[in-house]
Amino acid sequence: MNKNDPERSYGKFGVRAFAANSAYPVANALVIVRGKKANGSPTTIAVLETDESGKTQIITLETPPKSLSLSPGSDIPPYSLYDVEITHPGFYSIITRDVQIYPDTTSILPINMLPLPDTNSGSNIIINSGGTAPNL
Repeated sequence: MNKNDPERSYGKFGVRAFAANSAYPVANALVIVRGKKANGSPTTIAVLETDESGKTQIITLETPPKSLSLSPGSDIPPYSLYDVEITHPGFYSIITRDVQIYPDTTSILPINMLPLPDTNSGSNIIINSGGTAPNL
């Protein structure tokens, strides 16, 4: 990643995992950030882990050039889309699709982890962002 390339822009991204409607941070959750290759196939960009406060480190992700979003009539959206998967034993796995990352902006994705019932071995919860902006 060449951050000095004028044809590229970058945004920053992190996750905050919690349970019980923000009352308790979820430490040691595995977070996988995926993007798409030019052919549309998924590719893993980063593998992170939450700390004792439920936060991941902040990472840098590629976005479209900021200048394109300032041009009238541009067909390129001013953001990049990433999928984020978060897993932790004892909780449902959560996949959030199409998380928008904007140039020169830090986005924190809040994830409310849902505990598994004692009799359940696990399942996924899939959230399609569908164009909603991240918590900036």
